[in-house]
Amino acid sequence: MSFVIPILGGIGLFLIGVSMMTEGLKAAAGAWLQRILGAVTSSPLRGLGAGIFITALVRSSSAVTVATIGFVNAGLLTLAPAVWVVFGTNIGTTTTAWLVVLAGTGFSAATMALPMVGIGMILRLVGSGRPRLGGLGQAIAGFGVFFLGIGFLQDGFDDLTPLLEGLDLDPDAWLAVPAFLLLGFALTVVTQSSSAAIAIALTASAGGSVPLMLAAAAVIGTNIGTTSTAAFAAIGATAPARRVAAAHIIFNVLTGLIALTLLPWLVAASAAIAGWAGDGGTTVTLAVFHTVFNCLGVLAIAGVAPRLIDWLGTRFVTQEERIGRPRFLDATLVGVPELALRALVREAGHMADIGFEVARARVGENEDARLRVAGMHMGALRLGKEIRTVIGRLGGEQLSGPVATAIPDIIRGVQHIEEVLRVSNQITPPTEGIAGTDALIEELRRLTLDTLQRWDESLPEGEAAPQARVEEAYQRLKERFLRDAGRGMDVDTMERGFLQSRLLRRVAEEALKARRRLKPWEVHLETVLQGGAGEPATPMEH
Repeated sequence: MSFVIPILGGIGLFLIGVSMMTEGLKAAAGAWLQRILGAVTSSPLRGLGAGIFITALVRSSSAVTVATIGFVNAGLLTLAPAVWVVFGTNIGTTTTAWLVVLAGTGFSAATMALPMVGIGMILRLVGSGRPRLGGLGQAIAGFGVFFLGIGFLQDGFDDLTPLLEGLDLDPDAWLAVPAFLLLGFALTVVTQSSSAAIAIALTASAGGSVPLMLAAAAVIGTNIGTTSTAAFAAIGATAPARRVAAAHIIFNVLTGLIALTLLPWLVAASAAIAGWAGDGGTTVTLAVFHTVFNCLGVLAIAGVAPRLIDWLGTRFVTQEERIGRPRFLDATLVGVPELALRALVREAGHMADIGFEVARARVGENEDARLRVAGMHMGALRLGKEIRTVIGRLGGEQLSGPVATAIPDIIRGVQHIEEVLRVSNQITPPTEGIAGTDALIEELRRLTLDTLQRWDESLPEGEAAPQARVEEAYQRLKERFLRDAGRGMDVDTMERGFLQSRLLRRVAEEALKARRRLKPWEVHLETVLQGGAGEPATPMEH
């Protein structure tokens, strides 16, 4: 059992080394790596290249995947390039196998590792006030610990080799390949590092005690095992995060199935490539095998990637995304500004319907309704962003007549709806315990609700009447608060009620402004459809 301690210690040192390299390189070149990710736009090759390069550098596909998810959540990266970055991380992580090959080429791991640890930690201490230099030192020390861990693994498996040879493993046994596949999967799940699992698989097979075919099955298992990290990360995550994680899982499972199906031929081809390169050893062959089947996976998925990305876009849809998805806008409308104007006005009305429903729930007395609309707030804001995007694209077209006149009103109308959402979010449930003012507050609340009627409903007696009634109720309430303050009302209570009354009035004002901006254009477009002409009869407020 003398092999247990060096193997456990080697695994521990390996994981510490990978962690130090990852964190150190992120500190030393984090902004630069972020710029690389941020520059990935809509090109699959650029995304793939970024995933390969950054993963090979920071030594952690998980870290790159998490960073990619962060860019997607921040709106800096869309799903399509993010998926290709994730595909690239799987190729990038194959460099670990080549480092293990390098460590086994005959030099003592300690010869390289100990100086790197010493130099790295000196730089880490000297650069304590300089993040980049300190991060570089940590990364160098991490590489040293990484190689030191591989050295201990080699020593441990040298002692274990006689026991493995005594097992007389038969690669042709019908359960042998599945068993080693599961072993590789389990190693990755336990260590939460495919790099560590691959290092263990390659080091264990270096002495020839594990048949090449079974070692290759274990390498496939490590590749599939990385999906566990993505699956854990997706639990409770946002919809974009789940889509990226799903792409990672689908790619790795597909790649594993291809490698298993072609296992004998891929192993033979990898051995031939390793022999052609001058080293037909087991470790080199497995490194070639790991690289080849991941590259085959990328080639295999390239043909279906567009459909996969479209399908993923329909999965894990949140209430916010469902509500924020435009009903009337379409990219094809941009080339015809008159049609785009009609869609923009209708979409702004749709946004107002959502925003007013949210505000009604917050202004009203039903607490369940307030909870129900929690996700609708962000959906309405998302819809406003979509409207602005289309308007921005229209800016490249020659705009004239009603279209040029309507765009500022649509923009301002959307802003008023967003303000309704923002202000109503500050309104608390009905204030109680303000003696003598409850009835006045409830009257102002009711009048505010009148201004938040459904978009397709007309306000009673036009828009001037609701606005005048809201202002009158607000002034009466304000006067009552000030009078009661002079009679000894608690100042905190008065200020709380006064704030609520101001918020109610503001919601009503913004809702009415949105109607004044958008409703005349809705009426105008209906008139044009019926054969009328001209611009809206109701003057716009600028």
